[in-house]
Amino acid sequence: MLNGLERSGFAHWVFKSGMEFETFDKWWDGECSRVTPHEGLDFCCFEDRNGKLVNLVAKSIVPAMYAGTVVSIFKDLLGSSILVAHDFLERGRRLYSIYAHTSAFKTIQTGTLVKAGEAIAMICAVENKSILPHLHLSVIWAEESAIANLDWQTMHLANGVISCNPLDFLE
Repeated sequence: MLNGLERSGFAHWVFKSGMEFETFDKWWDGECSRVTPHEGLDFCCFEDRNGKLVNLVAKSIVPAMYAGTVVSIFKDLLGSSILVAHDFLERGRRLYSIYAHTSAFKTIQTGTLVKAGEAIAMICAVENKSILPHLHLSVIWAEESAIANLDWQTMHLANGVISCNPLDFLE
């Protein structure tokens, strides 16, 4: 693992209420709800083999889930999001992964080919004390025409985009 989690005694990821796919709960800012369902999964903490909860830190390395091509990099609430197209096609749609709240490495630009497991970014530092550094991962099936202007404001409105639970795509 790129971040040495195995040396930290990594046992499994922990997803608190609000970090899961399609929840309306927020895991930050107290007792609030999201306006739209969560379109991904927030990787923020894990449990080690001793049962201790360990938070990810800013500058943790973000690997590409599958090989693919960087389609775009756009601003998000905490940093940048990296949209990667993969060579999986189904019913006229392509599989894409989106890595949010990151800072892309200088070698990662639109058009860059990435390998599965390749380091593409770091998790951004967070100024808001109510939110911890984390990676938001989304996985979508999308028609190519829906990708041109895709960002977090248009994600729920875009025709031809189907959000998926990232856990269904992770080993």
